[in-house]
Amino acid sequence: MIHKLFCWVCLMITLCWSSVSLAIVIVTDSKNMFDVIAHNKPPQSFPEEVYNRVLTQLSVDKFLFAPHERISTLMSEGEPICTPFRLKTEEREKVYVFSRPTDFFFNRRLYQQKSSEPISQKFLDSNGNVIDLVEMLVSSTEYTLLTGANHSYGDFLDDIIAKIPPNNLYVRHGIDPYSSMIEMLSKGRVAFYLTYPSIMRNNPEVENLRSYGIAGTPRYEEGHLMCNDLEGSRAFLRAFDDVLMSLYQSGEFVNLAQKYMSEDEWVQLKRIVDSTLLED
Repeated sequence: MIHKLFCWVCLMITLCWSSVSLAIVIVTDSKNMFDVIAHNKPPQSFPEEVYNRVLTQLSVDKFLFAPHERISTLMSEGEPICTPFRLKTEEREKVYVFSRPTDFFFNRRLYQQKSSEPISQKFLDSNGNVIDLVEMLVSSTEYTLLTGANHSYGDFLDDIIAKIPPNNLYVRHGIDPYSSMIEMLSKGRVAFYLTYPSIMRNNPEVENLRSYGIAGTPRYEEGHLMCNDLEGSRAFLRAFDDVLMSLYQSGEFVNLAQKYMSEDEWVQLKRIVDSTLLED
């Protein structure tokens, strides 16, 4: 009898601990993402599809919509919090913990208005890629690169951007900066904007833009759910990763991407999943 009672108590403690440890807040600076996960709006991108599939199978305390820089503050206040669409960098890994890859971004490019003077050939390699972004930008007082506050472009580009003089940078703050950044470029308020073709593909403004690759950039970058390093956050990540792995294994992850990617990108993604993600 005592043994049975002890087992029952252990079971209840385990269940209570699981319930507490899985309590989580998801905060995003993307209005589209917030509408999908908080208000059941239809996903409009591959990562939104993935998060929608995973989070509907998990218990989330609440969803918040906040500026990028505010998210950093929230994640330092002691409550288990996670935020989507984050690249894993050396600096971030010192502070945060990450999920398995939730999305893949291919071939980040530098966008410019077609009505502007093209970048001089002396700054481009034989494939039309910008050889030295810093050197190109400082060559003209008219050249400004638009970036997001506290935004990471991955270790390779973060190191380059850190060397750009302030006069050649325009740092955008505020809520949901992504659509406003494209608008700023289209209106000529900045000269250049770094983003992914997958983000620009369905934007009508892309017809008025030209783009350049940046020499040496990685072929693709992985997006993750990034969480503060608390036990509750780690417990939620374990559950999150289990559901995500089931999407890899069933083929649903790759299938969700097909309508949002070019054929070449989709083939690359399928190869990455088969050769890397299913090996973990």
